[in-house]
This record gives sequence, C-alpha cells and structure tokens, in this order.
Amino acid sequence: MCILLKPGICYTAIIAVLVLTGCTVTRDTSCKCPKPVAYDEATLKDISQALRALPSDNVLHRAMEDYENERDDLRFCP
Repeated sequence: MCILLKPGICYTAIIAVLVLTGCTVTRDTSCKCPKPVAYDEATLKDISQALRALPSDNVLHRAMEDYENERDDLRFCP
C-alpha cells in the first residue's frame, strides 16, 4: 500500500500508528516500594549501643541518619 502513496504520507501513517499503539498499551505505573526490614528490640538495642560506641565524627552516624530518613520516607510510599 505504501508503494501507491507518496513516501511522506506512508511514513506519517506509520508514525501515527506507532504513537497511537504506544499510548494505548497498558503499563503498570504504580510505585513498587520495598518493605523496610523489621528489627526486633534486641537488635535495635545492639545497633544503638554500637552507634554510641563510635566517635561522634564517624561517617556511620551520617549514614545511619540517611538510612533512618529513607525508612521514614518508605512509610509514605503507596
């Protein structure tokens, strides 16, 4: 059929079909949120003690604060 039409029209038709097909494909766009690990009280106590034993300028304090913020953000993820 494209042989009978002008090349520009054929390309336009192909592009239109591809665009319309791409718009109608159903995709799951929902958020895939990981579940935070649930620590028991004994483990939380051990983590807390280990952090307190570190020097105040240790980089792990900042990393743990970032981790805590990420865990808080996960609570609001749908």
